[in-house]
Amino acid sequence: MFHSKLSRRQLLKAGASSAVLALVSPGSGSGASASDAEITSAAIHPAIGIARIGNSTSDYYLGPELPGTVPLAPDGFKDACGALKRQAARFRLYGLDRNGRVVRELTAEEAEITWRVHLTNAKAAWYDFHTALDIPEAQPTTRRNATYVGAERAALVIDPGVRAISGRCRGPVVFDGGRFLGLEAPLGELRTDEAGRLLVLGGGGQSFSPFGARLTTFANNDGWCDDTSDGPVTASVRLGRRWLPVAPAWVIIGPPNYGPALATGYRTLYDVMTQTMIDLGRLSPPTRVSFLSDIYPLFDRLSQLQWVNQGMLERYGWQSPEDFLDPALVARLADSSPENEPLRRGLFDRFRHPDYATMQPDAWPPLYGDAVALPANSPRDWLAVTAVQYAQLARWADGDFGNDLASADLSAERLEDLPLQAQPLALDRAALEACLGDAFHPGCETTWPMRIGSMYSGLFRLRHRQEPEPDYGDVLTPEQARAANGPLDGCVPGSVTRWLAVPWQTDTASCRSGYEPQIDPYLPTFWAARVPNHVFTRESYEIVLDRSLPLVVRQQAFHTRAAFFRDIDQPTTEQTLASMVENWFRLGLVEERPGPGDDAFPTVMRVETERDFPE
Repeated sequence: MFHSKLSRRQLLKAGASSAVLALVSPGSGSGASASDAEITSAAIHPAIGIARIGNSTSDYYLGPELPGTVPLAPDGFKDACGALKRQAARFRLYGLDRNGRVVRELTAEEAEITWRVHLTNAKAAWYDFHTALDIPEAQPTTRRNATYVGAERAALVIDPGVRAISGRCRGPVVFDGGRFLGLEAPLGELRTDEAGRLLVLGGGGQSFSPFGARLTTFANNDGWCDDTSDGPVTASVRLGRRWLPVAPAWVIIGPPNYGPALATGYRTLYDVMTQTMIDLGRLSPPTRVSFLSDIYPLFDRLSQLQWVNQGMLERYGWQSPEDFLDPALVARLADSSPENEPLRRGLFDRFRHPDYATMQPDAWPPLYGDAVALPANSPRDWLAVTAVQYAQLARWADGDFGNDLASADLSAERLEDLPLQAQPLALDRAALEACLGDAFHPGCETTWPMRIGSMYSGLFRLRHRQEPEPDYGDVLTPEQARAANGPLDGCVPGSVTRWLAVPWQTDTASCRSGYEPQIDPYLPTFWAARVPNHVFTRESYEIVLDRSLPLVVRQQAFHTRAAFFRDIDQPTTEQTLASMVENWFRLGLVEERPGPGDDAFPTVMRVETERDFPE
C-alpha cells in the first residue's frame, strides 16, 4: 500500500529511475570488471545537455543528473553580490563494447580526453516566430532584420567558433570574439571538473541593441540579440594507444529557471522527445503501464503547480477537493480494483485528447498550447498530453496497470547509485525532463523542431549536420521548413535556439496566465514551472511558520499568492519588456523550505526567495 511518509520527491525520483532501468537491456551486466581491451567506442552523455545563463561571474551550480531530482545550489542560486548563478551542463564519457553496452565511465585518470564545443547564437539572422511550423495553423514567415541582405546578414550571427579543453580542473576557456553588429557578445565558457568531465557554462544574460531599438513584441525584436546559444559537443579520446570513435552530444544554453524547486513542468521535453523516439522506431511503445512512472506524475504535476499559479492552488493544491498529493487519494489512484474504476474513468475522461479533433477548453491540463489565440479559434489553443501518455492513461482507467507504489526503490540518491548500464540514459532523461515541452509558442529552452525526426541521429541524440545550409530565402514556408535538406535536416551550431524569441526576456515576461479573466483569472497558464505566475512570498511563509499566531491568520497567509512579475510590470508593454531586460536577475526564485511542522500545512513548501528589488 501507499506509505504516507514517502515524500513526493522520493516517489518521483523512484518512478523516473525505474523507468530508466526498464529501458536497459536485461543481462547487460555491470561492467565493473571489464578491461580496456573490451572498449571499442565511447559516447557522450547527456546526449543533450542543458545549461542556463546567469550574471554571476564567479559561481555556478550543476543541472539535475538523476531523474526526478532538482538542481542543487547549497549556498543559494545567487552569489554574495546578488548575481544569479549560471547552471552548468556537465558531460561524461562512457566506454562501450562492440555491442554498444556500457563498460565503464572514462575519465582523465585513464584516458587522454580533449573536449570541443561550438556555441552560436543565430536568432537575429533567422525567421520571425508566429506559430510552430509543424501544426495545421502554421503560416509562412519572413526574415528577422530583413533590411540586412546578402553578406550583411553574417553580422547578425554571434559565432565565436570552436573552443577546446582537456585535463582536470581546467578553465575557464571563454567563448569570446563573437560579435553582433560589430559589438562584442561573449557566449560563455568551458571548464573541466576533478575527473576531467566537461562543464559548459552559458552567457551572462547580456541582451542589447547596438542602436537602441525599441522592444515591442514577445518574440521578434529587430536590432536585438541575447547570449543564449547552442551547439555540438565532441571529444577526442585516446585509451592507451587507441583512439576511440565517440558519439557526440549537443548543448543548449537557455534562460534561467525561476522555479528550481519544481522538478518538471507539466509536459516535459523528455515527454515530447520520447514520443518522437517512438514515432521514429528508436523506442518501442511501452508494453506495461507503471503507476509510479507513467500515471502518478501526470496528477502530481497538477498539484505541484500550486506553488507557481493561484488557480492551480485553488483547484489542486493543499487540502483542495482534488489534492493529488493527498496520500489517501494517491492510494485510490494506484488501486486497480473494479471498485475504483469509476474514479479512474472519471479522471481519464477529463484529459484532452491529443488528436486535437475537437475544441476542449475545460479539459486537462489547464495549459495554453502551441496555437494559442484570444479568443480561442483552434483545439491547439490548449495543451494535451502526448499520444503515448494518453494511451497509458486509457489503460490505467481500464485497470490495466501495475501498482508499484509499495515496491518503490528509494535507494538512488545520486547518479552513481544507479547500475552502470542505466547511468547514460539517466543523464539524458534528467537533463530533458527539467525542460519545458509544452506551449511551443515559441518555447522556453527549445521549441517545436524537437518533434521532427530528421533532427536526430539516435536515441535522444541530435544529428550533427556536416554540409553547409543553403539560403532558404526571404520567406520560409511550413513545407520548406520540413523538406529534405531543409533547416531541420540535422543541426548546425545555433540551429536549436534560433527558432526562439529574441531577446529571451521579452518572451519570458510575456507568457503568463489567465488571459481571459472573464473565464478564469488564473488559468490556463504557459510556463509556470519555470516562469511562475503567482508565488508564495517569504513574508507569507514567515507568518505560516509563526505558530503563536491564530490558525486562521496563518491559513490566510498560506493561501495568499503574489504576482511573480510585480516588480517588473510597468504601465505599458514596451516599458515592461525593457524592465525585464534590465532586471531579470533580480527576480526571486521558488525554492524548497520546510513547513511549520503541524498538520494544518504541508511538510515541505516552495517559497519565493532571493528576490532583489527594493521595497
